[in-house]
Amino acid sequence: MKIGVYCNAHKDPDGKACDEIFSVAKAKGITAERFNEAGEYDLVVSIGGDGTILRVAKSCAVTGAPILGVNKGTVGFLTETEPDGFSEALDKFLSRQYILERRALLDTEVHGKHYYALNDAVVMRNSGGRMINMDIKVSDALIDSFACDGYIACTPTGSTAYSLSAGGSVIAPNTPVIALTPINPHTLRTRPVVVGSFEKITMVYKGSASGDNHASLYIDGEEQEALDPGDAVTVTGWDRSAMFVRFGSKSFYSRLLGKLNSWSAGE
Repeated sequence: MKIGVYCNAHKDPDGKACDEIFSVAKAKGITAERFNEAGEYDLVVSIGGDGTILRVAKSCAVTGAPILGVNKGTVGFLTETEPDGFSEALDKFLSRQYILERRALLDTEVHGKHYYALNDAVVMRNSGGRMINMDIKVSDALIDSFACDGYIACTPTGSTAYSLSAGGSVIAPNTPVIALTPINPHTLRTRPVVVGSFEKITMVYKGSASGDNHASLYIDGEEQEALDPGDAVTVTGWDRSAMFVRFGSKSFYSRLLGKLNSWSAGE
């Protein structure tokens, strides 16, 4: 068995959690190495929070390697164990006492390039800019046209991330939908919309009232493409998935309640 270990140095600055993972793996006779996107692994261990998992999820969706999240972050919706529980978690994995939870990715296309997102694809004005004008289409039918700070298309996984902060609904992870959430729309009419995963969403950036070009496409929080007026970003979903290791029968809803309570308390 071979595992790849991805460690977020900002979440584990002294490296203790990472060292413990390697030590436990060695004691159990398991080959462990620093995660490499080109590597082939039976298991990928992500040490950090949900943002850390986003950095490995896309390549794992391609290779099929399951992800075990070790929580060193703030919220950790996607993580499964704490650092001191890794040895027990690895034993359960080796004895096949686990289930695999499928989390779908979005396929986002712009300028002839494809980007895959575990959380969301966001068209958003750049810092300091004025509101931008956008058209939103679903299956080529216009559903709204307005000025806003931006627009979010997200997976059910992403519904507990930026979309939640922008007023979107929480969606159970296996629900086959894409959630659309406007960011500070300059209208009382516009509301979040949930559409089927088979729909094609088109987000058209139409420029700004000031005439400046200052919008970009962000995938899972990282800026990918600067946009010019008239550029269309298309989003479809559910062709690729990342697999997460889960132990026991703890439901998404009990996990959600616990995480939201700890998040609200600032823990």
